[in-house]
Amino acid sequence: MLASPPRIGYTFLNRTRDYFNRWRVTYWFAITMAGGEPVPIYPDDDLEALLPTLDGLILAGGGDVHPRFFGQENQGTDMDSVNEARDEMELALARYAATQGLPTLGVCRGIQVMNIALGGGLIQHIEGHSQVANTFQGSSTLHWVHVKPQSLLARLLDVNPGLMVNSYHHQAVPEDALAPGLEVTAWAEDGIVEGLEMPGHPFFVGVQWHPERYFELPLAHRRLFSELIQATRTF
Repeated sequence: MLASPPRIGYTFLNRTRDYFNRWRVTYWFAITMAGGEPVPIYPDDDLEALLPTLDGLILAGGGDVHPRFFGQENQGTDMDSVNEARDEMELALARYAATQGLPTLGVCRGIQVMNIALGGGLIQHIEGHSQVANTFQGSSTLHWVHVKPQSLLARLLDVNPGLMVNSYHHQAVPEDALAPGLEVTAWAEDGIVEGLEMPGHPFFVGVQWHPERYFELPLAHRRLFSELIQATRTF
C-alpha cells in the first residue's frame, strides 16, 4: 500500500480563485511535483486544529509585514500591501515551526517572517531590488548568490560556492538584527542577506528569492522542495 503524500501547508492571503491563479499556482505546482500534498492556510483558519495535521510548511511570498511587529515606524514599508491578519497568522506559524521542529521553507517575505517571528528586525526598503515592489511585473532580476559552504542550504541546493537566483524584493533581513538562534547562510554580492537557517532544527530554511518560479531558474532550486518533502518523512 502506497504511503500518503506529506501534507505541506502553504500560506495564503485570501480564498479567491484570482489570488490562487496569480500568486499561488506556482507553489501548488512545486509542492505537487516534489511529491507533497498542497494544503492552503488562510488567515481565518483554526491553526490549533490545522497544524497537527501538517508534515511541512511553506511561508510564501507576498506583501510587507506591518512595522509594528518588529518595533519600528514606517521607514519604507508599502502599507497598501500590509495585511495584519496574515502577519499574525504567519508569525504564529513560524514560531510553532521553530519550536516544534516542523520542516519549514520561507520564501521571500517568508524569510523575513522567520526573522521577525523570532525577535529579529527588517530593512524596510532597498532601492533597485525590485522593478515594482510586491509584484512580478517586469522581467526578473537575476543575480549571483554566495552560499556558505557546509551549511544546510549548500547541501540542500548541492552548490559550491553559489548559484543564480531571481529577485523581486524591496525589503530584507538585516544581518545586524538577526533573530537569536538563526544563522545567515547566503548573501548577494552587495551583502544583502539571501538565505538563513536554524542550526539544530531539521529544516528551518529561508531564502530571499522565489525558487517556486521554476521557469526562471536553474534546476538546483527544485531541490529546496524535494528536500523539504524528504525532511517531512522523519518529522
